[in-house]
Amino acid sequence: MPVTVDLATAEETEVLLNLWQLYMKGLAEFRDSEVQTDGRYRDDRLRTYLAYEEHWPFLIRSEGEIVGFALVRKSKPATYVIGEFFIESEFRGKGVGVSAVSVILQKFFGNWEIPFQNENPKAAAFWRRTIPELGYETTETNLLNDVWLSFSNAMT
Repeated sequence: MPVTVDLATAEETEVLLNLWQLYMKGLAEFRDSEVQTDGRYRDDRLRTYLAYEEHWPFLIRSEGEIVGFALVRKSKPATYVIGEFFIESEFRGKGVGVSAVSVILQKFFGNWEIPFQNENPKAAAFWRRTIPELGYETTETNLLNDVWLSFSNAMT
């Protein structure tokens, strides 16, 4: 399946906001996520990626169809974070996520950090398997409720 990862345009903001709701619904099992009075999950974290420099909201497509998103930000000089990553359930386990991560890592060179929760066993397994599978040596750090994978794809 051909996978593309492109910056979301202003016209695609509503698509991101809708995907965010699916993402948060899935995370509600592992995080304290409350539905607001309007029936939606809070989306302020997503909105920071739409508003700030050095924050990049990407839409992930497989065969031209939007299947997920990735939110990347610069956390310090030459260090990037995949802060949020979502693939719709019907596209999981088909290589779409791995392909998307590979594309994202080629967009920015330097140090990388990817946080995830051990309480979310599928996400933890995905990140622990995917980054080494793509050829990067990782280190893990436990910070509060998150595990952070760190690695580098710096050009030498």
